[in-house]
Amino acid sequence: MSEILFQTLGTSQRILKLLESEKEFGGPQSIKDVCQNLQMSNRNARSILSRMYKKGKIDRVSEGVYRVKGDVREYDPSKPHHKAQK
Repeated sequence: MSEILFQTLGTSQRILKLLESEKEFGGPQSIKDVCQNLQMSNRNARSILSRMYKKGKIDRVSEGVYRVKGDVREYDPSKPHHKAQK
């Protein structure tokens, strides 16, 4: 997905795309990862991830770590973050 098209998505859709991504920065994410990858505040990320979890759209792997339903990848805290194109 192109960077421009990605930026037109709503925030929860962008989070879902990040969690679904097969790229090196994708897959299970901590709240901090989501903040860094999508340049958003901690408060906003927590609120949206919590809402998505309560609606059954994503799974909580551990405290503050989420992944898309059905994803079997383990959370890797050392994975790189997305570098937005300028």
